[in-house]
Amino acid sequence: MFGRRSRRGANAIEFGLTLPVFVGILLGLMDYGWLFANQAGIDNAASLACREGSMVDPVIGNPRTTATDEINTRAAPFCTSGPGCNVVVQDVFAPPDRTLVCSITMNFSPLVGFVPVPGQITSTSYYRLEWQR
Repeated sequence: MFGRRSRRGANAIEFGLTLPVFVGILLGLMDYGWLFANQAGIDNAASLACREGSMVDPVIGNPRTTATDEINTRAAPFCTSGPGCNVVVQDVFAPPDRTLVCSITMNFSPLVGFVPVPGQITSTSYYRLEWQR
């Protein structure tokens, strides 16, 4: 008596109830994936630029200029939206530190805006100068 006819439309109703939850999870994954990809990109840009600048001999060249040029080149794919990135490169030549500090701050805009994400992401890298005099 209670065969297949009594469940007519139940699958469509269940699908309609679970679809918003599934779409919400999917949109959240997209936003967080975009955030993590951008964070990894500027982390890599700061690290490689600071590494490049730390290999320049301060007597012959300028580590700060080298690191700034390199970080602007490497972070260019991520700093296209809005005002872009704020790059700060500091050098400490006083012994015993002799360190190069590369920081980059980027305004972040999410893909969908479905989940809360920070408005800015920051990365800082510290490298000791390889030319120790």
